Amino acid sequence: MKPPICDLCHNDFRCEYGHRGTGGGAVSFADFRALPEGAAGQAHGLEWFCDEHLASAKALSHLPHAVAMEQLRAEHGPFPEYPPLPALDPALWVIDVGPQPAKVFSVLRQATRLSPQEAKQRLAEGVFQVLGAWPAALEVWQQALVEAGATVEIRYPSSRNIQLFCR
Repeated sequence: MKPPICDLCHNDFRCEYGHRGTGGGAVSFADFRALPEGAAGQAHGLEWFCDEHLASAKALSHLPHAVAMEQLRAEHGPFPEYPPLPALDPALWVIDVGPQPAKVFSVLRQATRLSPQEAKQRLAEGVFQVLGAWPAALEVWQQALVEAGATVEIRYPSSRNIQLFCR
């Protein structure tokens, strides 16, 4: 089966879909035919779409894939091809340091082993990446940062935001 890369916008959701099972879903078009038992590969007419385009694709699932894609491109416009993504882990981000920056500073240093100067610089950025890891490993630091008063979120790399993860 093809990886979870949107057939319309070409955005790569392998990380999010692999870790959480979210980010989009498959659509069976009118020309879909299941592969014979024991066959490997991708059946024609079964394509994966991101959440942003999934509803539009499902609405056209009564059409053959090629016809539906023409209509989707006409409605949403052309999209650039994205280069394949490296296999990156999701990352924990601080969105707002909150009222206790000293506590957030302490947790940041414990999680990343940054020098005091580097940690201070990250805090000054406002919104910053703490670290990338498997979601289970991020939960400990996510909880510690929330208890320190920070607003945090786990972000998953995709083709659109890859530059945030590769700096």
